[in-house]
Amino acid sequence: MIQKITIYFFGFVLLYFVGGGILFNHVFLPKPIDYPAYFEKHQQFASKEEGMQLSIKKLDAEKVFLKMSLEPYAEGPPEHIHQNFDEFFAVEKGTLSLLINGQKRTLKAGESILIPKGTPHKPFNETDQVVILNDCTDIHPTMPSHFAYGLSQLYPVMDKHGAKSPKVLLKLAVLGFKCDTWMQNPPIFVQKTIRWLLSPSARIISKMSE
Repeated sequence: MIQKITIYFFGFVLLYFVGGGILFNHVFLPKPIDYPAYFEKHQQFASKEEGMQLSIKKLDAEKVFLKMSLEPYAEGPPEHIHQNFDEFFAVEKGTLSLLINGQKRTLKAGESILIPKGTPHKPFNETDQVVILNDCTDIHPTMPSHFAYGLSQLYPVMDKHGAKSPKVLLKLAVLGFKCDTWMQNPPIFVQKTIRWLLSPSARIISKMSE
């Protein structure tokens, strides 16, 4: 009897996570975000945790151009990977430090670099001066619009609860795979699986807290 109850219990859990993940991620997803309309009301967003402020220069449904600043001694984000887009850094003022594939590099005013997708990287500021990043030529978008939207949603949770809080992981689960930022470890497929499995609970919790 106990064995049957155990089997039913784990069957229910499996159905909830797998079936719920499919429903919440492919059937009950919210309507597509109108990014230009959203950012018209949120022209700036920032992370105290990372010491970064981002200002919208221009955007459309697919890409966004940003002016970014890093406060003195800003730690920036953890070393991370984008699977689906290259990230462009152009220094307007100050000296930017970067970790690229574990190797440190610095960029001064007037210098720029394109980080290919799939490359582990981390921008930060080792100086006592503000670093300003700004693509004055508007040739390279800073990032996809959906990723900028994800950051604007994620930053308040990070600043309130800390970058390592479980609530950050839940927010990432709500944002889904379009929030294309991944740590080096555990493997990305493991991180994607975790987000997938958490998405039903994360979306329910998110709706309840609105």
